[in-house]
Amino acid sequence: MHPAGRLLLLLMLLFLLLSPALLSASSKGQLKEQQLKQLRQQIKNLKSDLKQQQHDKSQLQQEIQHSEQHIADTAGKLFVTEQTIRTLSQQLDELNNRLRQHQQELLTQQQLLSGQLQASYSIGRQEYIKLLLNQQNPATISRIMTYYDYFNAARSQQIQQVNLLLTSITKDQQSISLTRQTLTNRQQDLEYEKHQLEQKQAQRNILIKQLGQDIASKDKQLKQLLNNKKRLSALIIKLKKALDDIPPLATEKPFNKQRAKLYWPARGKVKKLFNHWRSVGDVKWQGNIIRTREGTPIHAISHGRIAYSDWLRGYGLIVIIDHGDGYMSLYAHNQALLKEVGDWVENNEIIATVGSSGGLKQAGLYFEIRHNGKPDNPSHWCKKRRS
Repeated sequence: MHPAGRLLLLLMLLFLLLSPALLSASSKGQLKEQQLKQLRQQIKNLKSDLKQQQHDKSQLQQEIQHSEQHIADTAGKLFVTEQTIRTLSQQLDELNNRLRQHQQELLTQQQLLSGQLQASYSIGRQEYIKLLLNQQNPATISRIMTYYDYFNAARSQQIQQVNLLLTSITKDQQSISLTRQTLTNRQQDLEYEKHQLEQKQAQRNILIKQLGQDIASKDKQLKQLLNNKKRLSALIIKLKKALDDIPPLATEKPFNKQRAKLYWPARGKVKKLFNHWRSVGDVKWQGNIIRTREGTPIHAISHGRIAYSDWLRGYGLIVIIDHGDGYMSLYAHNQALLKEVGDWVENNEIIATVGSSGGLKQAGLYFEIRHNGKPDNPSHWCKKRRS
């Protein structure tokens, strides 16, 4: 068979061997995308069901929900702007350091070039005079001319290096100017977003005060707590059913192997309330509270997938992460939500910021861990405090 024919036959066989694997990889990618769309649609339907079930929500509670969602949008933008400012500030420091380094290199190169020019001039003048007056032999003349070539090459190289450094310095100065302007713009955005956030928080505080007057009686408070508890439990059961259809992502560290090895999700003072009686009625705490300042970053305690990220009555802006094997972690009363349903998050990744949504008077993170829908003591899992 002709060599070209054999090559063609070999390529065809190779394609036939690889094509199933390629099709399999492609179908897997499509399957994951399809599963993600399916999950998000299921969660969307679940949210609609929740809204219909909360028909007893008063106009005041609806206003609080809308207010807190507006605050979340603004706080999310504020968080991103602050992150951008930190990044730009670091870039500006790096550019300034690089500029100083280039300027120091330029000074060194200029000094070397000056020395070479002086040496070349001095040697050249003396040797040319000696060559003319003493009429030295051709070998000596050739050797001296070689020295001249070395000097000229070195001088040209130094001049080229100086020119490169001058170009780098010009670029550094332009980058610094652009970064400073961008930083100034982001700082202006930050001030505006802070002002907007303060206004929306003030409006929300008025609504919360009105709500507190509306449910001042112990009976109303107890009823609300029980309804909130049932609502959350029902949500987690439905989320688990929705997630059962989606294959989990393989991980080297299964959640059940991380007991007593995890960090608390946020910096602050941990109030270990799990299984303690609440102040109203026959209701116990199902998690702990971390008291800290508003806007503090909240971190995922372990690898997982965002199962829920929205507002829920009684818990405000809430994030629920599915860690596989029936384990979930819950982060409530947030100020801003930074992840969407279906997003994969890594251990220690920032998912939200601490707030007081859901009717709290004081900022703090309410944190739960559940296994197959049942609350588990977070203190048995989280032992490490964030510095």
